[in-house]
Amino acid sequence: MPFKIQKGLIKIVLIISLISISIFLNTGLFSKERNPEMGIVLVSIGEIDRNVMDWLKNDLNKVFGQQVFIEKGMAEPDYAYHKKRNQYLSTAILNALMEQKDYALYEKILGIVDHDLFVPELNFVFGQASSKSAVISLTRLRQTFYHLPGDQNLFHQRILTEAVHELGHTYGLGHCGNPRCVMFFSNSLMDTDRKGSGFCLSCKNKLQKLSTHHP
Repeated sequence: MPFKIQKGLIKIVLIISLISISIFLNTGLFSKERNPEMGIVLVSIGEIDRNVMDWLKNDLNKVFGQQVFIEKGMAEPDYAYHKKRNQYLSTAILNALMEQKDYALYEKILGIVDHDLFVPELNFVFGQASSKSAVISLTRLRQTFYHLPGDQNLFHQRILTEAVHELGHTYGLGHCGNPRCVMFFSNSLMDTDRKGSGFCLSCKNKLQKLSTHHP
């Protein structure tokens, strides 16, 4: 083979190799961008105890079998404050959460806020969800909110229950008629405590089907 042709082939091989390495670095293990299928991201909205975030991350991973990440938080949601009600409009916070490009590459987004939430037709809500994002409030989940002695274990269980409930909505689950299912609608904290964070068999089967076919 003539030297010039051999040298040309070597150059072509080197170029192809460099292109292959570049593709690997951009789409493989070293990629800075996250794949949309990577799972759930937790976002603190305002000041939230980091222990709560870490604990919730571990438990949600077990419940949904998805990777759970903690991203940088958002500022206090002053834009959502309703002076007459002394509460925060959950829809405004949910919209702000969905507008953040930093979280767009995740499959599901869960915001955690420590302010009392409401929607116009209800006195309060524990949380709210859309098809991709959800927000929950810690405020009414504390025993001290009702002038009762604090109970950290109960507080954590309630957080998990509400987080699973709202994330369940993002996966396409509706409210369940079974009062022991996490997807049962909570009119009060008594409902939340009774149902716990587990799915009934029917909702569990639906979730598996919805997750399998989820884009």
